[in-house]
Amino acid sequence: MKKAYFSKRIYKTDLPHEMVDALTQTIETFNRAKRFAFQTIVREKRWNRKMHTDSLHLVLKRNYQLNDYYANSAMQEAKALFTGLMELQKIYEKQTQEKLKKLKKKLKQERTKLTNLRKIKQSCVKGKLTFPKNTRFAKHNNPISLSRKKDTLIWLSEYLFEHQYLDVQIKRIQAKIGLLTHRQYRLTQKLSSYQTSIPSAVFGSKKLFRSQFTIDEFVRNHDKWKILFSRARNKQLILSGRKDAKHGNFSFQYVPGTKELWMTISSRKTLMFPSVTFPYGQETMEEVITTQLQCKNKKKHGKPIAWSVE
Repeated sequence: MKKAYFSKRIYKTDLPHEMVDALTQTIETFNRAKRFAFQTIVREKRWNRKMHTDSLHLVLKRNYQLNDYYANSAMQEAKALFTGLMELQKIYEKQTQEKLKKLKKKLKQERTKLTNLRKIKQSCVKGKLTFPKNTRFAKHNNPISLSRKKDTLIWLSEYLFEHQYLDVQIKRIQAKIGLLTHRQYRLTQKLSSYQTSIPSAVFGSKKLFRSQFTIDEFVRNHDKWKILFSRARNKQLILSGRKDAKHGNFSFQYVPGTKELWMTISSRKTLMFPSVTFPYGQETMEEVITTQLQCKNKKKHGKPIAWSVE
């Protein structure tokens, strides 16, 4: 079973400037590679052809100067995001089909009501008022009544019944059918889109992207929006683990004794985070790391450990 543990926050002000700059550059490069990989996957799916002669893994390594582990993690993140969007689209498609099914049933009911009211209207115009079967209308000489759950409506003449009830209800149901028909058209369009289109994503959120045009502060100061949008797009780095690695990950090494976390960035430079502790799950973390270190046949019994830096 996969579990995630969060360490205590380490502030940038407590780390050397060189380390912060190197880490920031690594996170930005990783996220650029991830976005490029995702864009490539989407385009290949839409255009039904390969974008590059080499594999995506090699393209990421060459274009962004990444090692195997960073390129592989970026590619896995992009593939996972695309797979998730495709599965989500299937769920949306199923939900839309259910909505359409209910809407068609509702439309049928409203059209049946309208047909019955029109039949009553026609009989009223001809001077021989009759009601369809299984309705709650009743005529007692001149007065006409309609039995409802909590009350009963009474009209003293056919004229009042026709103009105070029939005409009003026919117009109301016609308007309701118009709204339902329009909703059916919109849902049909949406269903067609789910069935034919390939989904995409906006890294940094659509809301923040649109805010550059909708919020006065960002319209006046576009550079401020750029900074916020860049932070939202490059806020996290996740490196997948390897079960055959000594520490469960070739780029991260956690030392339980000293509580130090060593990170090897793509340029092969090593960064050390001091006093990395986990308030909820410290013992579990140390047990997992120790078990991985002591495991003799890691390819068979090893456990991968992924690390995330935000």
